[in-house]
Amino acid sequence: MTNEPTRGIWVWNTTTILSSSDQICELVAGTQRIRISDIYLYMAPFFYDQHKPALQELISRATSASMRVWALDGDRAYLDDSAGPSNFYAGIKNLIAYNCSVGANERFFGLQADIEPQDDGNGTHTSFHNEVADSALSTQPGSGEWQPTQAQDREMLMRSWLTIHQTAGAMLHAQGVHFGAAMPFWTQSYCGEEVKVRFPGSRDRCQGVMKYMMSLVDEYVVMSYNTSPENAASRVAVQAAYASALPAALRPRVFGSMEVSAGVGANVSYADTAGKNSKAVVMRDMECMVQTLGQHSAFRGIAFHHWSSWQVMPE
Repeated sequence: MTNEPTRGIWVWNTTTILSSSDQICELVAGTQRIRISDIYLYMAPFFYDQHKPALQELISRATSASMRVWALDGDRAYLDDSAGPSNFYAGIKNLIAYNCSVGANERFFGLQADIEPQDDGNGTHTSFHNEVADSALSTQPGSGEWQPTQAQDREMLMRSWLTIHQTAGAMLHAQGVHFGAAMPFWTQSYCGEEVKVRFPGSRDRCQGVMKYMMSLVDEYVVMSYNTSPENAASRVAVQAAYASALPAALRPRVFGSMEVSAGVGANVSYADTAGKNSKAVVMRDMECMVQTLGQHSAFRGIAFHHWSSWQVMPE
C-alpha cells in the first residue's frame, strides 16, 4: 500500500450529535484523536432539511480537520421484495439539493449505502433464504417466498440489490458525489459457495455478486467483524485481491472493519469479548489487520462500528 491507511467510523446517533455545538465538537475532536479520515453519518431521507444548520456546522468543522463526511443510509426494506428503494432515492435527491445549497466546505463528500439483503430474523423478510447455499436453493415451483422458487427469490433479490446501487451511483456521480457501500463479508463464500447472479439481465453472464458490486462503487467497506485480527483480515482478503487486480481507474477502495458495540456477541464485538474490551486492544488489532491486508493495492484501511460505542469503551 503506497499511502497511509485511512480510518472510517460509523455514526448512528445523528440527532443527538446535531442537537448541540458541544456534541458536534466532541465528535470532531474525538475522531481526530484516533486519526479518523471518514465519518459515515446516518442520514434519514428527511434529515437534510430538518438539520441543515447543524449539518453545515458539523461538516465545516470536520472539513477543517481534514475529515470527509459521508451520508449513510440503509434499510432492508429498500429492496424490491419489500417497500422498494423510492425513499432511498429521495434521500439521495435531498443530499444533492443540500450540497448545492451550501458552501464547498459544508458539503457531504459522498453517500454510503448499508442495504443488507439477508433475511432479518423476525419473519418480515425471508426471500434470501438464510443458511442455504445457491446450489441448494429449491427450483420447485411454489417454494419461493417472493418469486415462484427459492432460487428465483435469491436471484431477483441480488438483482434488486445491484440495481439499487447502480442507480444510486449514477445519481451521485452525475453531481460529483462519491458512492460507497457497507458490504457483508460472506458474498464470496456463503455456505461454502460464492453468491452469484445474472446481471444486468444477461442469461449467459453469471458471476459473483461481489464482483458486480465492485464495478458500481468507489468504496467497498467489508463488515468483517471478528475479534481475531487474522480471521477478520481473511474476510477481506478475497475482496481486496479481486479489486487490486482491476485496472486502476476501475478499482474501488476496499476497507475492513471492527465492531466495538456491546450486545453483539463474543468473538464478534470487542466490547463482548473477554480480554479484548479496550481501545488499546482494538488499535493493536487494527494494525495487525493493516499489516496483513496491506499487500493489496486496493486496500485502504479500517472502519470502526460505531462512534457512541467507541466513546464508552475503556481505554
